[in-house]
Amino acid sequence: MENNNRNIKPGSDMDFMNSLPKIDVKYSKSKEDVWKELSAMASVQRPKAKIITLSWIKYAAAACIILLMGFAGFAYFYTNTTYCPKGKHLCVTLPDNSQVELNANSSISYKPYMWNFTRKVKFEGEAFFDITKGSKFEIESKYGKTFILGTSFNIYARGNDYKVTCYTGKVKVVSTLTSDKILLLPNDHAYLTKNGKLEVFKDEKAKNKVSWRNHFFLFTDTPLKHVFEEIELQYDIHIVEKGKFDKTHTGNFGKGMTVEQVLYNVCKPNDLRFVKGPRNKYIITSNTQ
Repeated sequence: MENNNRNIKPGSDMDFMNSLPKIDVKYSKSKEDVWKELSAMASVQRPKAKIITLSWIKYAAAACIILLMGFAGFAYFYTNTTYCPKGKHLCVTLPDNSQVELNANSSISYKPYMWNFTRKVKFEGEAFFDITKGSKFEIESKYGKTFILGTSFNIYARGNDYKVTCYTGKVKVVSTLTSDKILLLPNDHAYLTKNGKLEVFKDEKAKNKVSWRNHFFLFTDTPLKHVFEEIELQYDIHIVEKGKFDKTHTGNFGKGMTVEQVLYNVCKPNDLRFVKGPRNKYIITSNTQ
């Protein structure tokens, strides 16, 4: 029997590979199609990395600046105002614990958020000030300014009148009309003349000018017009003078008295009489009319 087996020499790899049956593998794509696909994949661009910018930091900084400017504007313009109505007395404590006693129909205003930078108030009416020692303290009224460091004094700033009486320490008073300046020591009383000049004299009865703090009011040869004005303020009434009374009055009254008692004590020695009208109105006439 003929032996058909081929003898394969050991180590002959090529002969072994050639002895294996051949298998034809059919590809569904030609090499041209495969090449096109590989080329297309290579040409696809990778997504660009996101570039982180600092724009948001700029916007945040701008927002902070706007907020700071807004707060600074608010702090500068915000004003605290206290008004004491007619018939009342009020005590106001300032941010540095300075005390201000307001007489009737008086007002004081200041900027609380700026207080550590400047101690400045605007004031109209009458008040007694007891100022805590510290930086310069300025009080501004329509016709005058008062500058102090630490002292106590009384200011009367109503209408065209401006008067300052010093009780302790030193007070500098400046006329806003003429820039006239004067330095006050204890018991000095300064007042503004009609031409805007400041006059000063030593007032031995200076304490009488602040008797209003105890609801007691003193008058010495005071024009009736001013007496009636004070009564209006303390009792929140309206006085109508039927006539021109060129007289002065010396006397006093306390808030424990009724308004009718006060008017009687003022009118009788001056040959006047009064009648009560509607809505807290009192009409003053002369007995000779």
